Amino acid sequence: MPSLFGDFFYDQWPEFMQRRSTAPQINVIETDKKFKIEVAAPGMSKDDLKIELNGDNQLIVSLDKETTRDENDKECCGDKDCEPGEKHHYLRREFSYTSFRQVFNLPDNVDKEHIVAKMKHGVLCIRLPKREGGDKPSQVKMISIE
Repeated sequence: MPSLFGDFFYDQWPEFMQRRSTAPQINVIETDKKFKIEVAAPGMSKDDLKIELNGDNQLIVSLDKETTRDENDKECCGDKDCEPGEKHHYLRREFSYTSFRQVFNLPDNVDKEHIVAKMKHGVLCIRLPKREGGDKPSQVKMISIE
């Protein structure tokens, strides 16, 4: 059965007002020696993502990507209503903008100096090793993605 609230709130808005957003799937794993955060980001590259460690003991993963397609003056699709060699142009062209931001409150036992991030096969993997004892005062720090 369709959602009454979803149908009521979303289907009544004009198409241009509907927001298309994506929230990637996230796994958080803990072992004896580390925490691991996996963020599914298919189609994204490491340059699209940003990882920041702020002074409030938070790890912030964000993504901003704009995709545009220039489809003008391309050969027609070859349908029977197209002439050979005919060029076409779009009267309406859609583009996509993907934005994402996730904040993780880190436990005090994370060794902030040895956080490592890697991007492989569309999955961002952030390794947060644990350390013994209390935590040092933290500062804003950018984490590079390998």
